[in-house]
Amino acid sequence: MSTPTPEQTVAVDLRTRSKRRNRRNSITRRMPWLAPALTLVVVIILWQIVVDVWEVPRYLLPAPTAVWNSLIDSFGILMKHAGVTLVETLVGFLLSAVVGILLAIVMVMWPVVGKAIFPLLVASQVIPKVAIAPLLVVWIGTGTPTSSLIAFVMAFFPVVVNATLGMQEVGSSSIDLFRSMRASKWQIFRFLQFPSALPHIMTGLQLAVAFAIVGAIVGEFVGSNSGLGYLLIVAQGNLRMDLLFADLVVLTALGLILYYSVELIGKLALRNRR
Repeated sequence: MSTPTPEQTVAVDLRTRSKRRNRRNSITRRMPWLAPALTLVVVIILWQIVVDVWEVPRYLLPAPTAVWNSLIDSFGILMKHAGVTLVETLVGFLLSAVVGILLAIVMVMWPVVGKAIFPLLVASQVIPKVAIAPLLVVWIGTGTPTSSLIAFVMAFFPVVVNATLGMQEVGSSSIDLFRSMRASKWQIFRFLQFPSALPHIMTGLQLAVAFAIVGAIVGEFVGSNSGLGYLLIVAQGNLRMDLLFADLVVLTALGLILYYSVELIGKLALRNRR
């Protein structure tokens, strides 16, 4: 048997490394959640060790086991308040989607309106939403309507901006081609500009649903007697840090479910578009 040359040894080594790299990439593609899940497990283990070793008081930082027990014991209460927050978030999100897309259409179809409105929309984002929340409570009152409106205000801007930019990014050559075929302004919008803007619109909707749940929580902070935000205030006032962290776990899970649901709907819509 002949001894392999250095060149052959290097080639075999490179092929072996390439196969290992492709195998790792294949696992990452099939299970994109694996790395974040492992990271979360490591963080929880370190958290438990820190609390046990340094004997951190529960009113400062509860152990993960205490948070889990509180999650199980208060599951019914958490789900009740999560339902309120879910309704407020969906109402604000759906309003932002409808109003935002319609306003973007108006600004694209009539550029004069866009030049008059768009700078005002940008300027409105400078105002902190937390600052106007008490004003909305005075005008509307407390409860679900106020939280839904704040959710709408926070989720509205990403939809308008992404939808407008998506429709405006259509190349002039494509528009000229449609015009050469005597297409009307509405036909250009319907068959060219709006379909081309769908990826941007779906990106805006994903951002909007994340902002909407933040807006709902802000509204519950300011004036509400139900919802996960309200429960956070109650848990903090009673120094129930275990319940507070359990509330945050439910709130995080709710946000992830909404975000990835919108992402899935977007993928299905873009697949049908193709």
